[in-house]
Amino acid sequence: MDRKNLKFSTPLTEEQLRSANSGGLPNKAILRKKAEALYQKFPSAMDLLTDRSISHPGDYLPIEKTVQLIYELEVHQLELELQNRELTLAKEQVEIAAERYTQLYDFSPAGYFTLSKAGDIIELNLYGSKLLGKERSHLINSRFNLFVSDATRAIFNKWIESLFTGLEQGACEVALTCNNHGPVYLHLSGIVDENREQCLIAAIDINERVLAERELKNKNEELQRVNAEKDKFYSIISHDLSGPFNGFLGLTQLMSEELHQMPLEEIKKIANLMKESAANLHSLLGNLLEWSRMQRGLISFIPANYLLRNKIDDILEMIFAAAKEKKITISIDISEDLNVCADGNMLDSIIRNLVSNAVKFTPRGGEITIMAKPLSKNLVQISIRDTGIGMDQTRIDHLFRLDIATNRIGTEGESSTGLGLILCKDFIERHGGKIQIESKEGKGTIFSFTLPVGDK
Repeated sequence: MDRKNLKFSTPLTEEQLRSANSGGLPNKAILRKKAEALYQKFPSAMDLLTDRSISHPGDYLPIEKTVQLIYELEVHQLELELQNRELTLAKEQVEIAAERYTQLYDFSPAGYFTLSKAGDIIELNLYGSKLLGKERSHLINSRFNLFVSDATRAIFNKWIESLFTGLEQGACEVALTCNNHGPVYLHLSGIVDENREQCLIAAIDINERVLAERELKNKNEELQRVNAEKDKFYSIISHDLSGPFNGFLGLTQLMSEELHQMPLEEIKKIANLMKESAANLHSLLGNLLEWSRMQRGLISFIPANYLLRNKIDDILEMIFAAAKEKKITISIDISEDLNVCADGNMLDSIIRNLVSNAVKFTPRGGEITIMAKPLSKNLVQISIRDTGIGMDQTRIDHLFRLDIATNRIGTEGESSTGLGLILCKDFIERHGGKIQIESKEGKGTIFSFTLPVGDK
């Protein structure tokens, strides 16, 4: 054997260490056996120490003990190398696992909070801090329920208490009010640790679901409203149209069968009744047509400047006859140079319906006054005041609802559907205006509405 190349120990290669570690992290006995097996593969100082040519053997320990000692040392060295490698690999695995946990915890699409029994935030992930709208470091030790809305705080407090008392392990839904863009709705689920001193809460953003539910609710309410309007529309057609038509048909039948023997005064009376019925039918059909077109968005809106006094004079020509029949005085208190910016057809419909209603519900010999004044530099207020039968507050509250019947008979039996007022409100709001009503039973009524000021 060439002794010049011999050495006490040879370091293990990466491949040899992987081979020794193929079974995972071994216990001490297995580790020593592996070390002994590896030791047998390498030349060592034993060959030198067993050489009988040493000149002064008495200067050393007995050869057998020395060899045994070196053997133990080299095996122990291999044990330490294997242990060090195992610890390094274990540390790397722990670091990888910790990094994965951090990524899953911090970048999860759900908020995670660890709360104390008192409700203080002990730990939270990045998404949790985003939900609460503050830096994570500023949220530690903050009371979680302070971020919950007033409306849902009692729900949250009861739920968190039930978690710690073991009465419930379920979930709840709350709203946070820490976001400048409005409330954030969360679905919370939680679990308490073994010591029942802390709980882990998972918070999932359910804003989209809540908004979708609200939209569905609004759609259902809108559908109910539309159905109510449809029912009212059918009621108007079946009742309010059929009544006047039946009367009209009855009068025409009476005239066709008995005209030859009727005195002139009776014929004149029937003719006036027919004229009144025809006028009512014409007005009702006009309102139905306009309302139907409004609901379908078919009415065009073309605002223009009008001298209000001139416009009202033109509209009232068709109403003066009915007012004169009941000996009702109509007066106008409007400046000659007052301008409004309005759609001409809509303005006609508004004034015609409001003044016609005033005539219907004002007793014979009453008064109607039409007034207008600048309310601001941008608005004009127009008012129609009558000395009619008036209304109580309940009727006023129901005037613009199609789902509640508000029609009533005029002071001399004139029919009314209430549809004209609904049209007026829609047309006025189309101009950006508002309509107001002041009334007392037996004391008359004032309808006031606003329109934009016209250019001079």
